[in-house]
Amino acid sequence: MNFDVGGPSYLSSSSSSDDDNFLSNIIAEIDETEEVICEYINNNMILVNNLRQHNYQPIHGGSIPGHAVINRDRENAHQNLVIDYFADNPRFGEDMFRRRYRMSRSLFLRIVDAVKDHDYYFQQRSDGLGRMGLSPLQKVTAVFRMLAYDLPADATDEYVKIG
Repeated sequence: MNFDVGGPSYLSSSSSSDDDNFLSNIIAEIDETEEVICEYINNNMILVNNLRQHNYQPIHGGSIPGHAVINRDRENAHQNLVIDYFADNPRFGEDMFRRRYRMSRSLFLRIVDAVKDHDYYFQQRSDGLGRMGLSPLQKVTAVFRMLAYDLPADATDEYVKIG
């Protein structure tokens, strides 16, 4: 920055050293003011960024404040159900399936497909946090156990983990 503060020498009544001191004082004040303004702008930008990030963060408080969440391990329950009854080589054969479900495996799978296509509840969906919910096999198995044994839904939690 080059300022010609003094103008022509005939207009100035002070000495050259006074002009130099005056000029260096003004430049020092401008530099200090510029640093303060830059620091103020940087602080404001940091605050604005923090507020923007805070406003765009999803807030999930749950449906019931203070409600305890129980990890039911639904994914492993589905895997166990498939391994026990629906795999190519299941742990329990067709006879055990027919005894427990009172129908053949192929009929049960046709019912699962029909119910899944008919009612949105029986389709597997992800929750608000992106975790997969109960599978159609778990839901229909719970329904059949409730109907067959006249059980409340909580009683199916032991094996199906439907809760």
